[in-house]
Amino acid sequence: MLSMKGFSLIESIIAISILATGIFGAIQAFPLGIQMVKSGQFATIAAYLAQAKIEGEISLPYNELSAGVIIEDYNEIYDFNAYKRITEIRCVAASDLSIKNCDYDLINDPYPMKKIEVTVFWRSFLGIVEKNINLATIVVKR
Repeated sequence: MLSMKGFSLIESIIAISILATGIFGAIQAFPLGIQMVKSGQFATIAAYLAQAKIEGEISLPYNELSAGVIIEDYNEIYDFNAYKRITEIRCVAASDLSIKNCDYDLINDPYPMKKIEVTVFWRSFLGIVEKNINLATIVVKR
């Protein structure tokens, strides 16, 4: 009796095609992984920029917190050109936390609270979609 050792050509082709399919599948996962990591980095930096702005505003004396909107467009935030930041400072009624106009005398302040809200925008990894993160805090007059 003759015994056949080794692989036939068809068995080798099938094995190579299965192996190639697995390798190509794994290779296609890398760009998605890179995109997700990059997206996470952008969101982390945006949260940092929002928190830094809030910290800067709450470090000011209450009377120096001017109500209004501050817009820092793309290419205006030093070292963070890929981001845009909008800061809104508004007065808040203590009774129901509703937003009120700040057109009044600061000495006779009927609304001794101000809301600081910061929204940071950035474009997605491919630059197609604009994403944002929003942080807010309330400052109370002491």
